[in-house]
Amino acid sequence: MKILVTGATGLLGQELCPMLDEINAQYWATNSKIFDITNVKLVKEIMNKISLDFIIHLAAYTNIDLSETNREKAFAINFEGTKNMAKIAKKLDVPILYISTSNVFDGEQNTPYKTTDKPNPINIYGKSKLMGEEEIKKITKKHYILRTSNLYGKGGTNYVDAMLTYSMFKSDISVVDDEISTPTWTKDLSKEIIKIITEKRPYGTYHATSSGKTTWSELTRKIFEVKKRNIFVTAIDKSDFPRPAKRPKYSILDSENSLPYWEQSLEEYLLAK
Repeated sequence: MKILVTGATGLLGQELCPMLDEINAQYWATNSKIFDITNVKLVKEIMNKISLDFIIHLAAYTNIDLSETNREKAFAINFEGTKNMAKIAKKLDVPILYISTSNVFDGEQNTPYKTTDKPNPINIYGKSKLMGEEEIKKITKKHYILRTSNLYGKGGTNYVDAMLTYSMFKSDISVVDDEISTPTWTKDLSKEIIKIITEKRPYGTYHATSSGKTTWSELTRKIFEVKKRNIFVTAIDKSDFPRPAKRPKYSILDSENSLPYWEQSLEEYLLAK
């Protein structure tokens, strides 16, 4: 199987690509320096030159706060770039798997979001990712849209590692307590992607996050508990910690193929560090 992977050097890509080796897939691991998905001329050249069996589209502009001020860049990558990738998939008649986000929902309900629930993003990041979803649906029937939440893992910037670094300089940390979400390990999500590819599941939209739910302050306490660091965590309201982008207050996805519980995965990740 020949696979094109965009965003291969990102947080998820660094975990996923070695797993593609394990299933003996031939893959072209690209990043923005090798393949600018917003460059229409380059996209057309690629479309006419390569032979593929599958596209895994991980490339994205994921900084939620900077998306508010860098709107043009967020939409260029998450919307226009995704549209370009969908066109390649359509032209080559191959499936495309697109990683999306819980930020396509507004967070106003208090039960897990189903794939059939109507999106209503409240920040630019969520809007740009939703527009990417919509383009894929318009352009090709052979698609997998995989929504996930709050990724952490080896090889890139993420909240879990940031807290470990921060705790080296602080003995007490204030963390938001009124946003409910599910941190998801890139290793677990990568395994799910491999299953989708190898099992040839029906095309459509899926949710894939760790099981359970937590707040940022509870997650932070768990990080320090596992690593045995004596750090005091103060729970605060998000109104006490203003940020450029609005966040959904409830970001739990109804994950049809449940991944392990977040505490279990977090512990395994941290103990291996």
